[in-house]
Amino acid sequence: MTKQQYGKLAAKAATLADSKKAENIVIYDISKNSSVFYYAVIVTVQSLPQIKAVEEELITALKKDGAYSEHRDGASSAKWRALDYGGFIVHIFEPETRLIYALDKLYSDCPVLKWKEDKTPKKAVKTKKIKNPAKKKIKSAAKKTPKKSKKKNGNKKA
Repeated sequence: MTKQQYGKLAAKAATLADSKKAENIVIYDISKNSSVFYYAVIVTVQSLPQIKAVEEELITALKKDGAYSEHRDGASSAKWRALDYGGFIVHIFEPETRLIYALDKLYSDCPVLKWKEDKTPKKAVKTKKIKNPAKKKIKSAAKKTPKKSKKKNGNKKA
Protein backbone atom coordinates (compact mmCIF):
# COMPACT_ATOMS: atom_id res chain seq x y z
CA MET A 1 0.00 0.00 0.00
CA THR A 2 1.07 3.57 -0.58
CA LYS A 3 1.32 6.35 1.98
CA GLN A 4 -1.76 7.97 0.44
CA GLN A 5 -3.78 4.74 0.81
CA TYR A 6 -2.73 4.43 4.44
CA GLY A 7 -3.73 8.07 4.93
CA LYS A 8 -7.22 7.31 3.66
CA LEU A 9 -7.49 4.31 5.98
CA ALA A 10 -6.25 6.39 8.93
CA ALA A 11 -8.89 9.01 8.12
CA LYS A 12 -11.53 6.29 7.97
CA ALA A 13 -10.34 4.96 11.35
CA ALA A 14 -10.73 8.46 12.80
CA THR A 15 -14.23 8.75 11.35
CA LEU A 16 -15.18 5.34 12.76
CA ALA A 17 -13.86 6.29 16.21
CA ASP A 18 -15.83 9.53 15.98
CA SER A 19 -18.98 7.52 15.23
CA LYS A 20 -18.46 5.75 18.57
CA LYS A 21 -18.21 9.10 20.38
CA ALA A 22 -14.41 9.11 20.76
CA GLU A 23 -12.99 12.57 21.46
CA ASN A 24 -9.84 14.57 20.73
CA ILE A 25 -9.15 12.57 17.58
CA VAL A 26 -5.87 13.47 15.90
CA ILE A 27 -3.98 11.92 13.00
CA TYR A 28 -0.26 12.71 12.97
CA ASP A 29 1.86 12.26 9.84
CA ILE A 30 4.89 10.66 11.48
CA SER A 31 6.51 9.46 8.25
CA LYS A 32 9.53 11.77 8.66
CA ASN A 33 10.09 10.61 12.24
CA SER A 34 9.36 6.89 11.85
CA SER A 35 10.55 4.13 9.58
CA VAL A 36 7.72 1.89 10.81
CA PHE A 37 4.50 3.90 10.32
CA TYR A 38 3.24 6.74 8.16
CA TYR A 39 0.46 7.84 10.51
CA ALA A 40 -0.52 7.69 14.17
CA VAL A 41 -4.20 8.02 15.04
CA ILE A 42 -4.81 8.98 18.66
CA VAL A 43 -8.28 8.99 20.22
CA THR A 44 -9.66 9.49 23.70
CA VAL A 45 -12.56 7.52 25.18
CA GLN A 46 -14.21 7.64 28.60
CA SER A 47 -14.55 4.00 29.65
CA LEU A 48 -13.52 0.39 29.05
CA PRO A 49 -16.80 -0.40 27.24
CA GLN A 50 -16.12 2.52 24.90
CA ILE A 51 -12.53 1.30 24.32
CA LYS A 52 -13.93 -2.08 23.32
CA ALA A 53 -16.63 -0.52 21.11
CA VAL A 54 -14.13 1.65 19.22
CA GLU A 55 -11.65 -1.24 18.86
CA GLU A 56 -14.27 -3.65 17.52
CA GLU A 57 -15.72 -1.03 15.15
CA LEU A 58 -12.28 -0.37 13.69
CA ILE A 59 -11.39 -4.04 13.29
CA THR A 60 -14.72 -4.94 11.69
CA ALA A 61 -15.11 -1.94 9.36
CA LEU A 62 -11.49 -1.74 8.20
CA LYS A 63 -11.50 -5.47 7.46
CA LYS A 64 -14.21 -4.77 4.86
CA ASP A 65 -11.71 -2.45 3.13
CA GLY A 66 -9.06 -5.16 3.15
CA ALA A 67 -7.11 -3.68 6.08
CA TYR A 68 -6.25 -6.15 8.80
CA SER A 69 -4.71 -5.39 12.15
CA GLU A 70 -1.26 -6.96 12.08
CA HIS A 71 -0.85 -6.63 15.83
CA ARG A 72 -3.01 -5.63 18.79
CA ASP A 73 -1.66 -4.51 22.11
CA GLY A 74 -3.24 -3.70 25.47
CA ALA A 75 -5.89 -6.44 25.34
CA SER A 76 -5.66 -6.92 29.09
CA SER A 77 -5.62 -3.18 29.86
CA ALA A 78 -8.68 -1.25 30.95
CA LYS A 79 -7.00 2.04 30.00
CA TRP A 80 -5.67 1.77 26.43
CA ARG A 81 -5.43 -0.23 23.20
CA ALA A 82 -3.14 -0.07 20.18
CA LEU A 83 -3.99 -1.45 16.74
CA ASP A 84 -1.17 -1.82 14.21
CA TYR A 85 -2.27 -1.68 10.56
CA GLY A 86 1.19 -1.67 9.01
CA GLY A 87 1.31 1.87 7.64
CA PHE A 88 -0.62 3.42 10.52
CA ILE A 89 -1.30 2.73 14.17
CA VAL A 90 -4.36 3.58 16.24
CA HIS A 91 -4.01 4.41 19.93
CA ILE A 92 -7.21 4.35 22.00
CA PHE A 93 -6.72 5.96 25.41
CA GLU A 94 -8.68 6.96 28.46
CA PRO A 95 -7.90 10.65 29.24
CA GLU A 96 -5.43 10.11 32.09
CA THR A 97 -3.56 7.40 30.19
CA ARG A 98 -3.26 9.63 27.12
CA LEU A 99 -1.59 12.24 29.30
CA ILE A 100 0.78 9.67 30.81
CA TYR A 101 1.90 8.29 27.44
CA ALA A 102 2.18 11.87 26.09
CA LEU A 103 2.21 10.81 22.43
CA ASP A 104 0.78 14.20 21.47
CA LYS A 105 3.97 15.79 22.84
CA LEU A 106 6.10 13.20 21.08
CA TYR A 107 4.42 13.99 17.75
CA SER A 108 4.02 17.73 18.34
CA ASP A 109 6.43 18.61 15.51
CA CYS A 110 4.61 16.34 13.02
CA PRO A 111 1.98 17.61 10.59
CA VAL A 112 -1.64 16.84 11.47
CA LEU A 113 -3.71 15.09 8.80
CA LYS A 114 -7.12 16.62 8.16
CA TRP A 115 -9.71 13.85 8.48
CA LYS A 116 -12.96 15.69 9.13
CA GLU A 117 -14.61 18.00 6.65
CA ASP A 118 -14.59 21.58 7.80
CA LYS A 119 -18.18 22.77 7.80
CA THR A 120 -17.45 26.46 8.28
CA PRO A 121 -18.11 28.59 5.22
CA LYS A 122 -15.01 29.39 3.19
CA LYS A 123 -15.93 33.05 2.78
CA ALA A 124 -17.85 34.86 5.47
CA VAL A 125 -20.93 36.62 4.26
CA LYS A 126 -21.07 40.26 5.34
CA THR A 127 -24.27 41.28 7.02
CA LYS A 128 -25.44 44.78 7.71
CA LYS A 129 -25.77 45.75 11.31
CA ILE A 130 -29.22 47.01 12.13
CA LYS A 131 -29.22 49.80 14.63
CA ASN A 132 -31.53 49.21 17.50
CA PRO A 133 -32.55 52.55 19.05
CA ALA A 134 -33.92 50.85 22.15
CA LYS A 135 -30.55 49.24 22.82
CA LYS A 136 -28.84 52.62 22.52
CA LYS A 137 -31.24 54.15 25.04
CA ILE A 138 -30.56 51.33 27.49
CA LYS A 139 -26.81 51.79 27.19
CA SER A 140 -26.99 55.57 27.56
CA ALA A 141 -29.32 55.25 30.56
CA ALA A 142 -26.88 52.86 32.21
CA LYS A 143 -24.03 55.34 31.70
CA LYS A 144 -25.96 58.19 33.33
CA THR A 145 -25.52 57.89 37.02
CA PRO A 146 -26.31 60.65 39.46
CA LYS A 147 -23.21 62.76 40.06
CA LYS A 148 -22.47 64.22 43.45
CA SER A 149 -22.03 67.90 43.14
CA LYS A 150 -19.14 69.52 44.88
CA LYS A 151 -19.86 73.06 46.01
CA LYS A 152 -17.07 75.36 46.86
CA ASN A 153 -18.22 77.46 49.79
CA GLY A 154 -15.34 79.87 50.26
CA ASN A 155 -14.64 81.11 46.74
CA LYS A 156 -17.87 82.74 45.50
CA LYS A 157 -17.63 85.95 43.52
CA ALA A 158 -20.47 88.40 43.75
